[in-house]
Amino acid sequence: MKTICVALFTLCIFSFANAQYASTFPQTEARPAAVSEEPISRNEKIARRNALIKRHNQLAQATLMQHVASQVTYPELLQEKMVESRVTVKVTLNPVGQVQTYEILQSPDPAFSREVKRVIDSAPAVVSNQAYLGARKLIIPVDFSMR
Repeated sequence: MKTICVALFTLCIFSFANAQYASTFPQTEARPAAVSEEPISRNEKIARRNALIKRHNQLAQATLMQHVASQVTYPELLQEKMVESRVTVKVTLNPVGQVQTYEILQSPDPAFSREVKRVIDSAPAVVSNQAYLGARKLIIPVDFSMR
């Protein structure tokens, strides 16, 4: 993380210095609007890819959380006992964004685990019609609450 911060700081300083240097030259005539776009720089490609990865991570988390929230049902026996808890599950996604494997990391009762497994087994792909670029492993908390 420290390396990333230092690299970003260095990039910002370089960009600022380059802009200051360029501003010392007189402006030439404006380019016509019909000129084709310049090729995208390597840094711009990396920035766009990182933004897409971030969107995919957010989309994956949101899609799985929405699916779980809409499909999960409270185990009847535990509801009668008024037991509330959280189940934590680690989900591994494949390159097309479908749940490949999952592992229950924390569960206070096997009934909660069974319900979470049932819901995760029916989870949809987190992206459609494109390759999934986000994190391959996500931690999903599933809360069972009487409220």
